[in-house]
Amino acid sequence: MTRQHDFGPLELKLLGLFAGDEELSAGEVQTRLSSDGDELAYTTVMTVLARLADKGALSRRRDGKRFIYGPSRATAKLKSGVVARLHRTLFAGTRLRPFAALLDEEDLSDDELRALRKLVDAKLKGRRS
Repeated sequence: MTRQHDFGPLELKLLGLFAGDEELSAGEVQTRLSSDGDELAYTTVMTVLARLADKGALSRRRDGKRFIYGPSRATAKLKSGVVARLHRTLFAGTRLRPFAALLDEEDLSDDELRALRKLVDAKLKGRRS
């Protein structure tokens, strides 16, 4: 099976467009990319989707003259592996750093900070029981 570091940035971006059991054609993927500000040629999208299917990251089925792509059995595992690798890279050494980074974020509202406190308090209370 292909490992998560065997994927390029564009492959990871396209893989991230697939949520749940959703299936998309190359044209639908191109439209989603375009709405995010990424203008890619249709042939480029088709090529990258075909590579993802060849690597087992997406399933592919024929629908008339086009292919429809969707998550494969390996998709969720690959996505979680990418997230875990990113986490290890960014926050090496401690599991506390991502939470500390949240507190440094100025965009958090008072309500969000209270919700975060509530989660921590609930976790501590559960450990005491």
